[in-house]
Amino acid sequence: MNSVKNNIFTMNASRNLNITTGRKAKDAEKLSSGYRINRAADDAAGLSISEKMRKQIRGLSQGVDNSGDGISLCQVGDAALAEVHDMLHRITQLSIQSANGTMSDLERQDIQGEVAQLVSEIGRIGETTTFNGIHIFDIAGKTKEELVQMDLIRSPSADAGYMSEIYKDGSQYYPAVTMDFSAINAISVRKLYGKSFSFGCSQSCSETFKFTFINGNGSQSSVSNRWGTTTHEYTIDIHGLTSGSQVLSAIFDYVCANPPGPSSTSPYVPNGNRIQVSHSNYLIKQDSQHFVMRSTTGYTNEQGAQNQIDSSYADPNRPNSGKVDFAEVTGSSETRITNIFPIQYGAENGEAMELEIERMNTDILGITVLDVSTVAGCNDAIDRTKEALETINRQRSKIGVQQNRLEHTIANEDNVVENTTAAESRLRDMDMAKGMVSYSMVSILQQVGQSMLAQANKSNQSVINLLG
Repeated sequence: MNSVKNNIFTMNASRNLNITTGRKAKDAEKLSSGYRINRAADDAAGLSISEKMRKQIRGLSQGVDNSGDGISLCQVGDAALAEVHDMLHRITQLSIQSANGTMSDLERQDIQGEVAQLVSEIGRIGETTTFNGIHIFDIAGKTKEELVQMDLIRSPSADAGYMSEIYKDGSQYYPAVTMDFSAINAISVRKLYGKSFSFGCSQSCSETFKFTFINGNGSQSSVSNRWGTTTHEYTIDIHGLTSGSQVLSAIFDYVCANPPGPSSTSPYVPNGNRIQVSHSNYLIKQDSQHFVMRSTTGYTNEQGAQNQIDSSYADPNRPNSGKVDFAEVTGSSETRITNIFPIQYGAENGEAMELEIERMNTDILGITVLDVSTVAGCNDAIDRTKEALETINRQRSKIGVQQNRLEHTIANEDNVVENTTAAESRLRDMDMAKGMVSYSMVSILQQVGQSMLAQANKSNQSVINLLG
């Protein structure tokens, strides 16, 4: 039908041309922006997933930077402790030099001056070492206090306060006390200086034995009240000893060399690995790590020994029977204060690690007062610097393993960021090759549509011929 009011051909051509023009505009936008999704209407679900991935990517990327800062903090701390290491080695060297008998008092004073300066510098490093204005070894923001148990001499009877164990010796069972020295090492042996332990008679008399550990430079062991008295006091020099077996041997050997007894003319005589120390007690070196102090009265079965413990030693009305006092030597503790530096490595709340660096100063290291002007002071300085070196070793090791962890964290997060970015790119980014194919196609369709619209507009010219 020929009509001049409604040209359906023109309307159809115009509608399709508008569609093609819109597609071309969208393709041009995608090609120019590089994104397949420029607004939510392009792909609502894809946009939601993409934005979640972007959040994770940006969060993890910042986490990588944070972890890098944590590594830098570790490196600053490790470098500072490395200098402390060097200075402690120098103090040890100077102490050994000053301990030599060829040194004059004046020369020792000169050495003391250098040692004092080194100690001061170690203190300054502990107080002033900072990273980004934050103190590493001194008072910082968040801290943690840890009570560290330092085992010295262990004994099951320590808590009871009396002879509470049963020891089988041959075919007999004896009330006894055992002491385990295996926890003592080159560092913890210093914790024994000035500490004592004691035990009493196991037959209700007031006779007691007390052993006190000192740092006497290898020549200060002594004994008092040795003959015919109720109190026997042994002072055991443990200077230079490095293990529990050495401490145990020092006690046993000195007692054997200086045995007690009813009188000077009738001392108790050592018998192999044991020695009688009173009318009612034997001291037995069970092995290189264990002492046993047992009663002289044995029983044919365990129950008999247990009955003696229950009826006599555990009775509060008989305080002298089998009494032991190991409170000072059964354990020791020290409080370690650690500065906490949270490192936020992840993109979510709680994805953080706590970087821990222990406080460090001359008090903690035990070197605040070092006197190398005398031979005795030199020996003490050698021991103190040895312990300080062990402390620095522990601190540097802890920093090192945390730095290694952060490096692995960065490697892992870089991998996650890379793969998540690839996944987000597949959702969000424009495939330029497909985009150009689509753009070229709609460009051709637009040109064809424009041509068809022109032809459609000319179709009404046939009506004029009818009117003519």
